[in-house]
Amino acid sequence: MNEDPGAWPLPLRLIHWISAVLVIGMLGLGTSMVQLVQSPAVRFDLTQTHKSIGVTVFALTLVRLCVRSLLTAPKPQPEPVAWLVLLGAKVTHVCLYGLLLVLPLSGWLMVTTTPVRVPTIVFGLFELPYPLAPDLSAYRLAHAGHVVTAIALGVLVVLHVAAALVHAIWWRDQTVRRMWRKSRGALSN
Repeated sequence: MNEDPGAWPLPLRLIHWISAVLVIGMLGLGTSMVQLVQSPAVRFDLTQTHKSIGVTVFALTLVRLCVRSLLTAPKPQPEPVAWLVLLGAKVTHVCLYGLLLVLPLSGWLMVTTTPVRVPTIVFGLFELPYPLAPDLSAYRLAHAGHVVTAIALGVLVVLHVAAALVHAIWWRDQTVRRMWRKSRGALSN
């Protein structure tokens, strides 16, 4: 089957949905490990997983931006949308990409500058370097930035999902479907 010219290219669809699952998991894990977990051993394991997911999200976002620059995006749906709605969608997407890069970097800066040096071992495969010396002031700043960025990303994820629901339920256009399926035949199933 040929790709529907209105569908997003398969590599971008795959990266989108893998990233979505990882980001929602990472935000939930980050919140729960800080707010709910009391056991230091469990918190250590969860933190290593959280950091590993963050590295993965960062790498996927870089790949996604590279692929996005090489492939043609489909035209926005629906066609007769007000320019302000299109502008809002563009700004939201740019902010999402920015936060998907800044959030892992702020986490890395946080663990790099913490006075308590705990190695970051990504999925047990390799250790991330810590090029900076421990610095409590830098750590506190990075920690605050990480929390604010995580909250902002959470808000934008909710806004993104809400916009998808508006497209699917209220406007009843093909915007959400073209992120799921590749061909016109598949869209009619």
